[in-house]
Amino acid sequence: MTRNPPAEWKKNWDRLPGLVRDIIFVAAVVGCISLISQISLGIWTPMVAVESGSMVPNLNIGDIVLVQGIARTSVTTSEEGQASGHLAFNMPGDVILYRPYGKEKLGLFDALASLLGRTLPADKATPIIHRALKRVNRGEPMWEGGPAAPFAGYITKGDHNEVIDQRAGEIFGVANPSYLTDHPGSILPVGEGRWLDLDSGLTLFAVDNQTLVGTGISYLTPVREEWVIGVARFKVPYIGYLRLLPGMASNFIKEVLGGG
Repeated sequence: MTRNPPAEWKKNWDRLPGLVRDIIFVAAVVGCISLISQISLGIWTPMVAVESGSMVPNLNIGDIVLVQGIARTSVTTSEEGQASGHLAFNMPGDVILYRPYGKEKLGLFDALASLLGRTLPADKATPIIHRALKRVNRGEPMWEGGPAAPFAGYITKGDHNEVIDQRAGEIFGVANPSYLTDHPGSILPVGEGRWLDLDSGLTLFAVDNQTLVGTGISYLTPVREEWVIGVARFKVPYIGYLRLLPGMASNFIKEVLGGG
């Protein structure tokens, strides 16, 4: 008697523990979504959660943004958008997702370490989602009257920020520790003696004399084309809070314990 292969497969599947079946099913679904994303958008993980207010009001904290991989598209800068009428998220020019200083993005274990208060690896960073203002060649001033670009790349800026990323490190220079207590809603601890200013995108470092030094996310450095991960296309409000809740809960617990 010939067995029915589909029926035999079904029997073997039913013998697996429920938890194992769930894990396999979820892995298969995630794998299919990633494969479709790679084929259609040129990127394995096309959705990112907005973590700071630097792009308000066009992108807000908690928004999920769909990104098209740079292999499937090109970047239209704000300068080009003003001339052609190309708009993205209510303003001329594309919003890009890029790796600051070319650093690799944080992985799952890095995120878990951050929640536990561990110092993040120096060679990794959270990708930045800001608008591409213009493209400069090597030797051209990065802004009017500014220093020459060390290499070709994009000049970028958060829509809500006052200055471009490439000169953001000049905002503080040196600041007093009181800045941390004066801006509790926008300061996020990211390691021992390090804080992220969500408003400006700067990382603040405590130095020996108890003052703070501000370092920008792309200070004096254009964004090389190979650092660009993709171009933001659509957003879904609020869904990203599911991704951000663990970090928010961790920071709340740290504040409560610290205040006690």
